[in-house]
Amino acid sequence: MFLIPSLLASMVVCAASDPFPWEKPRSLESFRKLLDHSPFSLPTAEESSPLADRFAITGIITEGEDVQVFVFDRTDQSRTLITKKPNEKDMSLVSIIREDRSTTPRASIRLGSESGTISFMEASKQPQTAPPVPGSPAGGPAQGQQAIQVPSLPPLPQQPSAPPPRRIIRRPVVTPPQP
Repeated sequence: MFLIPSLLASMVVCAASDPFPWEKPRSLESFRKLLDHSPFSLPTAEESSPLADRFAITGIITEGEDVQVFVFDRTDQSRTLITKKPNEKDMSLVSIIREDRSTTPRASIRLGSESGTISFMEASKQPQTAPPVPGSPAGGPAQGQQAIQVPSLPPLPQQPSAPPPRRIIRRPVVTPPQP
């Protein structure tokens, strides 16, 4: 019982001598780090890197703690294996970026003094089609043949719109069991 009045007295003494932290005057510069990198916002778009336009991941290998990435160079159509140590092209792996929502990881790489994030090559969205057969309408005329001009037909007349036909459902007849 005697502890509570002494505790309250010490709180009153502290409150009277020191202002609360939120009451202290502050300058805007003390919040510069928060203003530059807010923990409450996410970037809406990722900056495009020239390395991402040039390179793409074709595979990732993990051997124990060592991670190796196969990289495809779009300029000369070559493939290179990169690790944490710089290779003959002065290219090195900085880190592997794995996100929970994404199924494909990305890699942060460094080429000389330039760094950027690259991802896997996207599969072509249009299916590969075989070249047309010569002589077919799509392939054009075969050797020694002339192109045939197909006359254009007039457009079809418009049909009057009729209500859709009624749908009739015919169920099988069920007979009662005979004793």
